[in-house]
Amino acid sequence: MFEHLFAERGLSLDRLKTLIEVAKAGSIAAAARGDSARQSLYSRQIKELEEFFGVELANRRGKVLALTRPGWELVRLASESLCLLDDFKSRSRSLPYRFTIGAGDSLHAWVAAPVLAEIQRRGLPWLFALENLRNSDIPAKLRNMDVDFGLVRTSALAAEGLESRVIRSMDYALYVPAALGGSKVRGREEDFSRLLDMFPLATLGGGSGFHASLKRNCAEFGIKLRVHCETQSFPFAARMLESGAFMAILPCMAEPELGEGFMKVTHPALDRLSRSISLAWNPRLLRVRPAARRVIDVFSLPQQ
Repeated sequence: MFEHLFAERGLSLDRLKTLIEVAKAGSIAAAARGDSARQSLYSRQIKELEEFFGVELANRRGKVLALTRPGWELVRLASESLCLLDDFKSRSRSLPYRFTIGAGDSLHAWVAAPVLAEIQRRGLPWLFALENLRNSDIPAKLRNMDVDFGLVRTSALAAEGLESRVIRSMDYALYVPAALGGSKVRGREEDFSRLLDMFPLATLGGGSGFHASLKRNCAEFGIKLRVHCETQSFPFAARMLESGAFMAILPCMAEPELGEGFMKVTHPALDRLSRSISLAWNPRLLRVRPAARRVIDVFSLPQQ
Protein backbone atom coordinates (compact mmCIF):
# COMPACT_ATOMS: atom_id res chain seq x y z
CA MET A 1 0.00 0.00 0.00
CA PHE A 2 2.83 2.40 0.84
CA GLU A 3 5.53 0.87 -1.32
CA HIS A 4 5.93 3.99 -3.46
CA LEU A 5 6.81 6.04 -0.36
CA PHE A 6 9.81 3.82 0.28
CA ALA A 7 10.94 3.34 -3.30
CA GLU A 8 13.40 6.23 -3.01
CA ARG A 9 15.39 7.96 -0.31
CA GLY A 10 14.57 11.31 1.28
CA LEU A 11 11.59 10.72 3.57
CA SER A 12 12.06 10.22 7.32
CA LEU A 13 10.51 11.26 10.61
CA ASP A 14 13.65 13.22 11.38
CA ARG A 15 13.33 15.28 8.20
CA LEU A 16 9.66 15.95 8.85
CA LYS A 17 10.46 17.03 12.41
CA THR A 18 13.05 19.44 11.02
CA LEU A 19 10.51 20.99 8.65
CA ILE A 20 8.06 21.51 11.53
CA GLU A 21 10.72 23.10 13.74
CA VAL A 22 11.92 25.42 10.97
CA ALA A 23 8.32 26.42 10.17
CA LYS A 24 7.69 27.34 13.80
CA ALA A 25 10.98 29.22 14.18
CA GLY A 26 10.58 31.15 10.91
CA SER A 27 14.11 30.49 9.70
CA ILE A 28 16.72 27.76 9.58
CA ALA A 29 19.12 29.84 11.69
CA ALA A 30 16.53 30.39 14.42
CA ALA A 31 15.59 26.70 14.48
CA ALA A 32 19.28 25.71 14.65
CA ARG A 33 19.93 28.31 17.38
CA GLY A 34 23.03 29.61 15.65
CA ASP A 35 24.71 26.21 15.25
CA SER A 36 26.28 26.37 11.77
CA ALA A 37 26.58 22.59 11.44
CA ARG A 38 22.91 22.15 12.35
CA GLN A 39 21.92 24.91 9.93
CA SER A 40 23.64 23.03 7.13
CA LEU A 41 21.91 19.80 8.18
CA TYR A 42 18.47 21.44 8.31
CA SER A 43 18.94 23.06 4.91
CA ARG A 44 19.94 19.73 3.39
CA GLN A 45 17.04 17.87 5.00
CA ILE A 46 14.47 20.34 3.65
CA LYS A 47 16.06 20.11 0.22
CA GLU A 48 15.82 16.30 0.39
CA LEU A 49 12.13 16.53 1.27
CA GLU A 50 11.58 18.84 -1.72
CA GLU A 51 13.33 16.37 -4.02
CA PHE A 52 11.35 13.46 -2.57
CA PHE A 53 7.95 15.10 -3.03
CA GLY A 54 8.91 16.94 -6.19
CA VAL A 55 7.58 20.30 -4.98
CA GLU A 56 9.04 23.50 -3.53
CA LEU A 57 8.33 23.59 0.20
CA ALA A 58 9.92 26.92 1.13
CA ASN A 59 11.24 30.15 -0.30
CA ARG A 60 14.24 31.82 1.28
CA ARG A 61 13.87 35.58 1.65
CA GLY A 62 17.10 36.73 3.21
CA LYS A 63 17.27 35.09 6.62
CA VAL A 64 13.54 34.34 6.70
CA LEU A 65 12.10 31.07 5.43
CA ALA A 66 8.61 31.44 3.93
CA LEU A 67 6.81 28.12 3.49
CA THR A 68 4.84 27.63 0.32
CA ARG A 69 1.28 26.31 0.39
CA PRO A 70 2.54 22.71 -0.15
CA GLY A 71 5.08 23.37 2.61
CA TRP A 72 2.38 24.31 5.11
CA GLU A 73 0.26 21.37 4.01
CA LEU A 74 3.14 19.00 4.66
CA VAL A 75 3.74 20.61 8.07
CA ARG A 76 0.08 20.04 8.94
CA LEU A 77 0.12 16.41 7.80
CA ALA A 78 3.43 15.70 9.53
CA SER A 79 2.26 17.34 12.78
CA GLU A 80 -0.91 15.24 12.83
CA SER A 81 1.03 12.05 12.10
CA LEU A 82 3.59 12.72 14.83
CA CYS A 83 0.78 13.49 17.30
CA LEU A 84 -0.80 10.12 16.52
CA LEU A 85 2.53 8.33 16.97
CA ASP A 86 3.26 10.18 20.21
CA ASP A 87 -0.13 9.24 21.65
CA PHE A 88 0.32 5.63 20.53
CA LYS A 89 3.66 5.53 22.35
CA SER A 90 2.02 6.98 25.49
CA ARG A 91 -0.75 4.37 25.40
CA SER A 92 1.66 1.51 24.73
CA ARG A 93 3.91 2.47 27.65
CA SER A 94 1.04 3.60 29.91
CA LEU A 95 2.50 7.10 29.97
CA PRO A 96 0.44 10.27 30.61
CA TYR A 97 -0.76 12.23 27.61
CA ARG A 98 0.86 15.66 27.29
CA PHE A 99 -1.14 18.74 26.30
CA THR A 100 -0.03 22.35 25.80
CA ILE A 101 -2.21 25.27 26.90
CA GLY A 102 -1.60 28.80 25.67
CA ALA A 103 -2.90 31.76 27.70
CA GLY A 104 -1.91 34.95 29.47
CA ASP A 105 -0.67 35.05 33.05
CA SER A 106 -4.07 35.85 34.53
CA LEU A 107 -5.89 32.97 32.86
CA HIS A 108 -3.10 30.52 33.65
CA ALA A 109 -3.21 31.56 37.31
CA TRP A 110 -6.96 31.82 37.89
CA VAL A 111 -8.54 29.54 35.28
CA ALA A 112 -6.00 26.88 34.31
CA ALA A 113 -4.39 26.36 37.73
CA PRO A 114 -7.59 25.36 39.60
CA VAL A 115 -8.58 22.97 36.81
CA LEU A 116 -5.13 21.37 36.70
CA ALA A 117 -5.23 20.93 40.46
CA GLU A 118 -8.59 19.16 40.13
CA ILE A 119 -7.18 16.95 37.36
CA GLN A 120 -4.37 15.87 39.66
CA ARG A 121 -6.77 15.16 42.52
CA ARG A 122 -8.77 12.93 40.17
CA GLY A 123 -5.63 11.10 39.08
CA LEU A 124 -6.33 11.66 35.38
CA PRO A 125 -3.46 10.51 33.11
CA TRP A 126 -2.48 13.89 31.62
CA LEU A 127 0.50 16.21 31.73
CA PHE A 128 0.30 19.89 30.84
CA ALA A 129 2.74 22.49 29.57
CA LEU A 130 1.65 26.11 29.98
CA GLU A 131 2.79 28.62 27.36
CA ASN A 132 2.45 32.33 28.08
CA LEU A 133 0.81 33.97 25.04
CA ARG A 134 -1.03 37.16 24.18
CA ASN A 135 -4.70 36.86 23.23
CA SER A 136 -3.92 38.01 19.70
CA ASP A 137 -1.31 35.26 19.20
CA ILE A 138 -3.41 32.32 20.36
CA PRO A 139 -5.66 31.78 17.27
CA ALA A 140 -2.65 31.43 14.93
CA LYS A 141 -0.94 29.07 17.37
CA LEU A 142 -4.07 26.92 17.45
CA ARG A 143 -4.46 26.89 13.67
CA ASN A 144 -0.85 25.72 13.28
CA MET A 145 -1.29 23.27 16.19
CA ASP A 146 1.65 24.82 18.01
CA VAL A 147 -0.50 24.54 21.14
CA ASP A 148 -3.32 22.10 21.86
CA PHE A 149 -5.63 24.49 23.69
CA GLY A 150 -5.98 28.21 24.22
CA LEU A 151 -7.63 30.11 27.04
CA VAL A 152 -8.70 33.36 25.44
CA ARG A 153 -11.29 36.11 25.46
CA THR A 154 -14.23 34.89 23.41
CA SER A 155 -14.20 38.14 21.43
CA ALA A 156 -10.67 37.36 20.18
CA LEU A 157 -11.83 34.16 18.44
CA ALA A 158 -12.81 35.63 15.10
CA ALA A 159 -10.55 33.20 13.22
CA GLU A 160 -12.30 30.62 11.08
CA GLY A 161 -11.62 26.95 11.54
CA LEU A 162 -11.38 26.92 15.34
CA GLU A 163 -13.81 25.47 17.85
CA SER A 164 -14.39 26.81 21.34
CA ARG A 165 -16.51 26.55 24.43
CA VAL A 166 -17.27 29.39 26.86
CA ILE A 167 -16.09 28.25 30.28
CA ARG A 168 -15.92 31.35 32.50
CA SER A 169 -17.05 34.92 32.76
CA MET A 170 -14.47 37.53 33.72
CA ASP A 171 -15.89 40.33 35.87
CA TYR A 172 -13.89 43.06 37.60
CA ALA A 173 -13.96 44.89 40.93
CA LEU A 174 -11.89 47.30 42.98
CA TYR A 175 -10.22 45.63 45.96
CA VAL A 176 -9.15 47.76 48.93
CA PRO A 177 -6.86 46.40 51.67
CA ALA A 178 -7.92 46.99 55.26
CA ALA A 179 -4.59 48.74 55.85
CA LEU A 180 -5.78 51.55 53.57
CA GLY A 181 -9.15 51.93 55.24
CA GLY A 182 -10.87 49.01 53.57
CA SER A 183 -12.59 48.12 56.83
CA LYS A 184 -14.54 51.40 56.61
CA VAL A 185 -15.63 50.87 53.02
CA ARG A 186 -19.15 49.58 52.50
CA GLY A 187 -18.63 48.42 48.91
CA ARG A 188 -21.12 50.93 47.52
CA GLU A 189 -20.87 52.43 44.05
CA GLU A 190 -20.35 55.91 45.49
CA ASP A 191 -17.22 54.66 47.29
CA PHE A 192 -15.51 53.97 43.96
CA SER A 193 -14.74 57.55 42.91
CA ARG A 194 -13.85 58.61 46.46
CA LEU A 195 -11.39 55.75 46.88
CA LEU A 196 -9.64 56.54 43.59
CA ASP A 197 -8.98 60.03 44.96
CA MET A 198 -7.79 58.79 48.34
CA PHE A 199 -5.51 55.80 47.82
CA PRO A 200 -2.88 54.55 45.32
CA LEU A 201 -4.13 52.15 42.66
CA ALA A 202 -2.42 49.26 40.84
CA THR A 203 -3.77 47.73 37.65
CA LEU A 204 -2.80 47.02 34.04
CA GLY A 205 -0.65 49.68 32.38
CA GLY A 206 -1.48 52.35 29.82
CA GLY A 207 -0.35 50.28 26.86
CA SER A 208 -3.11 47.71 27.34
CA GLY A 209 -6.57 47.66 25.81
CA PHE A 210 -7.95 47.03 29.30
CA HIS A 211 -6.47 50.27 30.60
CA ALA A 212 -7.86 52.27 27.68
CA SER A 213 -11.35 50.80 28.19
CA LEU A 214 -11.20 51.39 31.95
CA LYS A 215 -10.13 55.01 31.50
CA ARG A 216 -12.88 55.61 28.92
CA ASN A 217 -15.55 54.03 31.11
CA CYS A 218 -14.51 56.07 34.14
CA ALA A 219 -14.59 59.28 32.09
CA GLU A 220 -18.18 58.55 31.06
CA PHE A 221 -19.13 58.60 34.74
CA GLY A 222 -17.11 61.77 35.40
CA ILE A 223 -14.40 59.84 37.23
CA LYS A 224 -10.72 60.60 36.70
CA LEU A 225 -8.65 57.42 36.68
CA ARG A 226 -5.35 57.66 38.55
CA VAL A 227 -3.05 54.65 38.41
CA HIS A 228 0.00 54.75 40.67
CA CYS A 229 1.44 51.37 39.70
CA GLU A 230 1.03 50.20 36.11
CA THR A 231 1.61 46.45 35.79
CA GLN A 232 1.88 44.08 32.84
CA SER A 233 -0.32 41.41 34.40
CA PHE A 234 -3.17 41.13 36.87
CA PRO A 235 -1.29 38.60 39.06
CA PHE A 236 1.37 41.26 39.68
CA ALA A 237 -1.31 43.82 40.51
CA ALA A 238 -2.69 41.26 42.98
CA ARG A 239 0.75 41.06 44.63
CA MET A 240 0.77 44.84 44.99
CA LEU A 241 -2.66 44.61 46.64
CA GLU A 242 -1.40 41.94 49.03
CA SER A 243 1.40 44.30 50.09
CA GLY A 244 -1.27 46.46 51.73
CA ALA A 245 0.10 49.61 50.06
CA PHE A 246 -2.15 49.63 46.98
CA MET A 247 -5.73 49.12 45.94
CA ALA A 248 -6.11 47.05 42.77
CA ILE A 249 -8.66 46.54 40.02
CA LEU A 250 -8.67 42.80 39.42
CA PRO A 251 -10.76 40.02 37.87
CA CYS A 252 -13.18 38.71 40.48
CA MET A 253 -11.88 35.19 39.79
CA ALA A 254 -8.77 36.21 41.79
CA GLU A 255 -10.77 36.40 45.04
CA PRO A 256 -10.04 32.83 46.25
CA GLU A 257 -6.34 33.70 46.39
CA LEU A 258 -6.78 37.05 48.11
CA GLY A 259 -8.01 35.63 51.40
CA GLU A 260 -9.40 38.04 54.00
CA GLY A 261 -8.60 41.62 54.83
CA PHE A 262 -9.95 43.21 51.64
CA MET A 263 -13.12 45.06 50.72
CA LYS A 264 -14.66 44.58 47.28
CA VAL A 265 -16.16 47.61 45.53
CA THR A 266 -18.15 47.36 42.30
CA HIS A 267 -19.19 50.11 39.87
CA PRO A 268 -20.91 50.27 36.45
CA ALA A 269 -17.63 51.49 34.94
CA LEU A 270 -16.18 48.10 35.85
CA ASP A 271 -19.28 46.14 34.89
CA ARG A 272 -18.82 47.28 31.30
CA LEU A 273 -15.44 45.52 31.22
CA SER A 274 -17.00 42.08 31.75
CA ARG A 275 -16.20 39.47 29.10
CA SER A 276 -16.43 35.73 28.60
CA ILE A 277 -13.45 33.38 28.50
CA SER A 278 -13.38 30.41 26.13
CA LEU A 279 -11.35 27.26 25.83
CA ALA A 280 -10.43 27.02 22.13
CA TRP A 281 -8.89 24.28 20.00
CA ASN A 282 -8.32 23.21 16.42
CA PRO A 283 -10.94 20.61 15.37
CA ARG A 284 -8.10 18.54 13.88
CA LEU A 285 -6.86 18.03 17.44
CA LEU A 286 -9.84 15.80 18.25
CA ARG A 287 -9.21 13.69 15.15
CA VAL A 288 -5.56 13.02 15.94
CA ARG A 289 -5.83 13.06 19.75
CA PRO A 290 -9.25 11.74 20.83
CA ALA A 291 -8.23 11.99 24.50
CA ALA A 292 -8.38 15.77 24.12
CA ARG A 293 -12.18 15.62 24.26
CA ARG A 294 -12.03 14.58 27.91
CA VAL A 295 -9.79 17.55 28.68
CA ILE A 296 -12.40 19.85 27.15
CA ASP A 297 -15.10 18.29 29.30
CA VAL A 298 -13.10 18.77 32.50
CA PHE A 299 -12.34 22.42 31.72
CA SER A 300 -16.05 22.94 31.04
CA LEU A 301 -17.14 21.79 34.49
CA PRO A 302 -18.40 24.55 36.84
CA GLN A 303 -15.57 25.83 39.02
CA GLN A 304 -16.11 26.29 42.72
